Amino acid sequence: MKIKLIASSIMLTLLCLLGSCDDKLEVQQAYNFSLTSWYLQKTISPDETVEIRLTLNRSGNYEEARYQIGYIQMEGSGEVYDKKNVRLVNREMQPLDSIAELDGSDPCRQVFTLFYRNRSSKNAEIKFVVTDNFHQKRELDVSFQSETDTKQ
Repeated sequence: MKIKLIASSIMLTLLCLLGSCDDKLEVQQAYNFSLTSWYLQKTISPDETVEIRLTLNRSGNYEEARYQIGYIQMEGSGEVYDKKNVRLVNREMQPLDSIAELDGSDPCRQVFTLFYRNRSSKNAEIKFVVTDNFHQKRELDVSFQSETDTKQ
């Protein structure tokens, strides 16, 4: 009886150990990320251009991850472009790696610069949107108070 109990225990232990093994390697693909900006000025004049330095911070690196960036002009009127004067189109996404002078030396921290040219005497509010190919989306709101409003 003792031998049957020991044999049954060993068989049950082996079954649990071997049954739970999986030889498939799981690779994490979708890493969390954020979009941040460096210090931005508070006010803007009509026809003034402002530098917006952005950083895509990734919690990990998956080589097949692809990012897109776009913006929405929420208030005011203006245009966004990169260091080679290539305009981004309001409400359209484009590949992040198409932005001029994207610093990708650290794949977990990609730094790039965009410019906003104000075409209005009203306050300006822009929403930057970054998505990845795993359907994750991050937003960053940037706003400038019109200098014409502050002088009144």
